[in-house]
Amino acid sequence: MFLKKGYLHTVVFSFLFLFFHTLQAQSVTMDSLLKRVLATDELLPMLIDSAIKYSPEYRRATNSESIEKANYQISKNVIFDALSLQSSYNYGTNFFSSNNTSLTPGFANLTKAQNGNYTVGIGLQLPISQIINRKNILKLGQSRLNMANAEQEMVVLNIKQQVIQLYLDFKLIHKLMAISSKNKEAAQINNLMAEKDFLNGQINVEQASVVLGVYNKSVVEYETYVNKFQNSYLQLEAFTGTTISSLVIQSK
Repeated sequence: MFLKKGYLHTVVFSFLFLFFHTLQAQSVTMDSLLKRVLATDELLPMLIDSAIKYSPEYRRATNSESIEKANYQISKNVIFDALSLQSSYNYGTNFFSSNNTSLTPGFANLTKAQNGNYTVGIGLQLPISQIINRKNILKLGQSRLNMANAEQEMVVLNIKQQVIQLYLDFKLIHKLMAISSKNKEAAQINNLMAEKDFLNGQINVEQASVVLGVYNKSVVEYETYVNKFQNSYLQLEAFTGTTISSLVIQSK
């Protein structure tokens, strides 16, 4: 029974060790990948593209453009609504008079002919004012369409500017967080050495307190940058509608 318990403890310990070691390795790998893509700015075009597709403002501008394009096409085709196909058919007997006296001298000759006529035509029924203003109506429609296109381009430009700003903030905070992490590690080592020196009587309490204060300050600074990094990370993901980790893996 004791061997079974000992074996079980060994298995559990080995599993936990491998589990946390794997998590740590994955974290290191993701962090190294993030450093690489931030150094080359590979993420920026993908973030911009994702933000444009995700933006409700862009979708609104795109729909407005589609509406104005349809209105312009309707204005161009409205003249066809006034066109009509007209037709008529006439049938009758016609008499023709001739002065040919060779047939009956002194009398006019009458000739009778029966025929039918079928006519087809296109009619246009529009108010004169509408005919005159058609050019202006089309010009107005084209101007509204151009405005919708310009609005869409402005939305895209604003999205690009916002993504660039969020990305640069994220990149800066990531770099500052890495620096503060190294400062914290150095301060921790100094603090451990100071504690050892204090126990050996090589430094006094005041000197040990100064080193401890530097270490505590580095910890606070590091945690502050971690918080700022998380905030920047989440804001960038929320605005672009994607996950940074998936983009990092995609650019791997």
